[in-house]
Order: sequence, then structure tokens, then C-alpha cells
Amino acid sequence: MLPQNPSTSAEIPHNVVFKKGIDWKLIGIAVSVAAIVFIALYNLAAYPTTWFDEGSHLHVPKTLVRFGVYADYSSDGFRYFGPTVGVGPTVMLPIAGMFRLFGIDLWQARLVVAIYLLATIGLLYLLARQLGGRRLALVAVVLLISSRGVALVEYGRQVLGEVPGLFFVVAAFVLWFSAWETASRLRLSLVGVLFGLAMVTKNQYLLILAPALLLSWIENIVYYRSAPQRVFLIPGIVAAGCYAAWQIYMIMYLGPATASENFAMLRSATAGAALVFSPDLMRRSMEELLSIKVYLGALIPILIYGFFVSIPRHRAGQQWGILFTIIAVNFLWYVLASISWLRYAFLGLVLTGLFTARFFSDITDNFTLDRDALWAAIRRGRTFALAETVQWMAMVWLVLMIAAPLTKTVQQIVRPDFNAPLAMATYLNDHVSHDAIIETWEPELGFLTDHNYHFPPPGLLNQAVGYVWLGASSPRNDYDYVETQQPAYVLVGAFSGWVDLYSPVMLAEHYDLVVEIGEYRLYVRKHSS
Repeated sequence: MLPQNPSTSAEIPHNVVFKKGIDWKLIGIAVSVAAIVFIALYNLAAYPTTWFDEGSHLHVPKTLVRFGVYADYSSDGFRYFGPTVGVGPTVMLPIAGMFRLFGIDLWQARLVVAIYLLATIGLLYLLARQLGGRRLALVAVVLLISSRGVALVEYGRQVLGEVPGLFFVVAAFVLWFSAWETASRLRLSLVGVLFGLAMVTKNQYLLILAPALLLSWIENIVYYRSAPQRVFLIPGIVAAGCYAAWQIYMIMYLGPATASENFAMLRSATAGAALVFSPDLMRRSMEELLSIKVYLGALIPILIYGFFVSIPRHRAGQQWGILFTIIAVNFLWYVLASISWLRYAFLGLVLTGLFTARFFSDITDNFTLDRDALWAAIRRGRTFALAETVQWMAMVWLVLMIAAPLTKTVQQIVRPDFNAPLAMATYLNDHVSHDAIIETWEPELGFLTDHNYHFPPPGLLNQAVGYVWLGASSPRNDYDYVETQQPAYVLVGAFSGWVDLYSPVMLAEHYDLVVEIGEYRLYVRKHSS
């Protein structure tokens, strides 16, 4: 009879503790999530400094909470155009809810967009993983977080429409691509709703998505022929219906006269900023896209590679092709017709990040380089094979593409610049009566304090854009409120100084400089001092 194996028959003492190995994967996930949350939320109200666009958007939820009206507000009353159509209710209403629950403050407002940012990052990971696996997804997310040209983190820490709109776009693609030809009508309808919400959130998405989805449908008919027509028709029809429903509601809420004024302003803004066709601005747009801040100057090879990735006539090739079509539509519009502000290329730059990750994944064999072979070659003084050398050079290029801009972003978050808007708001609260009219074109101050501000009409913004970007006449030529109404104070800041709205000669003649804080200068009328 064989003796019993003590390792199997002996009773294990109750006080013996088995040590498990460290789960480095779990630790890595926890550290990564913590780092992303830190980048999204730390010093949220301090970086970036609030400015014109964010301030104008913030007027709407503040007015809704204070007065119960979905509108902008100036000393001459409610304004139902301008910011009310600049960013949709998917942003304005949650911020208004935060204000009602926790008070009106910049941190509460930005928290809503930061939550959109965190959710968008998660969805981008899911989309990239569907397209190319876990490693590609990780690299794509890090690229998009770090890129200064994309500015995902910067826009995701402000009350702007880019990141919330991107959330709905990426959610639509995750849902759409995960089922594809087997998707039910309900699923495809939900995809259309998400695309529609993106268009409602930011009109810029309508300008890009509508033609891109139409072209993708045509590509399916003519070239790919791999998906049923309903895969494109149902989302497109539902998305158009969602956008139309919001426009109809706005007409019913605002009234036909005000709604027609909104549409007239939208047409004017489109003509002045989105359909410009200026050779000088085309050249500037190309310089911006090819600059070092856009994926370290690698845009051209990435787009060429992306085109070839999109050629295969199968499901994966077609899905990459749809993303490439959106990029092409966005960049063509940005270069040919926009005012060359890189923010207008936001969606295309984000989706280019997925192709960038695919580009480096394919070069480096899914980011699996032979480190042992490298060290062995170094120790023996041997040269690497050409293919291995290219792989390692690509990896160094990728690391630089991520590390340099990410370091700059973290530095700005941890040590933000002097907060001049907040300092001026504090001064106004301490020294200026809330009854006195303050004329200004710095809407961020209209959010930070409750003073009686008068703002130029929203329609003047189109003329200001033309003045800065196209050499048109100064908006000052068509705005004489200070001369005719003689407000007690005039507050000149970065935006009004940039567009040359207030005459320095007029201010010197009729006003005294009270205080200068950063880029802000507060003037008081001479007879009021």
C-alpha cells in the first residue's frame, strides 16, 4: 500500500494564509481611471479660464433658473436668439438642473460637461476596441486625451457643445457597428436618435454628419455592397426627424417671428463663418492641420494610410470607411469654407485619432516589440534589421506624440494661469452697484456676477467675425449704444478689444479708467464719478 501524499491528505492549519500575486492589470486599470478622472475634474473651475463663448452659453441656464425663461438676458430684456441655438438642450437643461440643486456657479456647470467628457472617453475606448482590439483602444484614448490639436480635455472642461455632441456621435457608432447588418429596426432607430441628438447639441455636427452619412449610404450602394439599405436609411431618417422635431418645438416655444429671426441669424452666421471660401483662410487652415500640434505633424501619412484601411469590401473595411468619410467631409469643409479655426475640425480630428492608433498598431505588430532582442543587439554592438528599426522608431514617435502635449496639459491643470475673469467679478461685486448699467461684450462676466449688464445684439457677432477673419468693417461702425445711451460703466475685455468694438478716443473723452485686471479694463462715465 502506497503511503498517503501529505500534501493532499493532511489538514491545512486554519491560520495559514496563502499569498496571491499582485494583479498588475487591475492596478493599471485603477491608475488609468484615476488619472483620467483627475485630468477631467481637478481645478475644474480654474482651467481653462472662462471666456466669451462659454460665458454666452452659460447665460441660458442661468436665465432659465432665475427667470424661468429659456433665453439669453440683457438689460433691455430677454433675447431668444444667439446662445439658445448655439448649444442645444442636451447641455443647457442638465446645467440648469445642477444650478437649481446646488446653486449657480461655474464648477456646477462645468461638471456636467466633464461628465460628458468621461463618458465620451469610455465610449471612444469601446468603439476603438470594436475596430481593433484592446491595445489599439488604449493607445487611441491616450492619444485623444493628450493631443493639443484635438483639445478634447480643454473642450471637455468648458461649457461648449463639442464634447457633449461627440458623446452622442460615438455612442451612435458603438451601437451601430456592434450589430451592423443584423441590427433590428429598434436598434437602428436608436442609432438615429443618437445622431439626431448630436445635431441638436451642436449645429456643426449637422453640417458634417448629414452629408457624410448620405455619402456613406451611396458608398454602400456603389462600392461596398455589404450592408442592407435599412442600416443607413433608418438612422438617417430618424436623425433628420429628431433635428426637425427640435426646430418645430423651438418655433412653437419662441413663436414664428423670433424663430425666423433665429434662422436668419443662423444663415448669416453660416455665410460668415462656415461658407467663406477665402484663399487666405484656406492656406491658414492647411497650416493648422499640418502643424506639429496635430498628431506631431503626422496627419498626411495617417490619412493616406486610413484611405487604404477603408478599401477592403467587408464589414470592418466599410466601418473604417464611414469614419474616413466623416473625416474627409469635415476636413474639406474646414479647409475650403470655414474661417480656419481648428475647433471647426474637432470631429474629424477625434476620428483621426482612431486611424492614428491603427497606423502605429500595424507598424509595431499591435505594439508588441521584442525588447530582449533590442537589449541583446545593444550589448553586442549589432545593428537591428530594417523592419525592427522602423518599428522602434515608430514607437518613439508615438511616445513623443503623447508625452509632450500631455505633460503640458497636466501642468496647466495643476498650475492654471491667473484667473482674470474671477478677479474682475470679485471687484465688481465689491465696488459696483448692481443697479448701474455696465456695457460690455464679455458675457462671462454676465454669468459670474448678477450686475445689470447690457450686451451688444447677437447679430453683431457675425460682423465681428468678418472683421477679424475677412477684413470687413469694424462692428464699431454699426454700434453706437455707448454714445447714445451713455451707460454708467463700460467694461472692455479680451473679446471686445479683439474686435475693436469700443473707440479708445470716445472712452478717453467720456470715461475714466477705474481698474485694470488682466485683460479687463473697467471705465466709469466722467459725470458719474
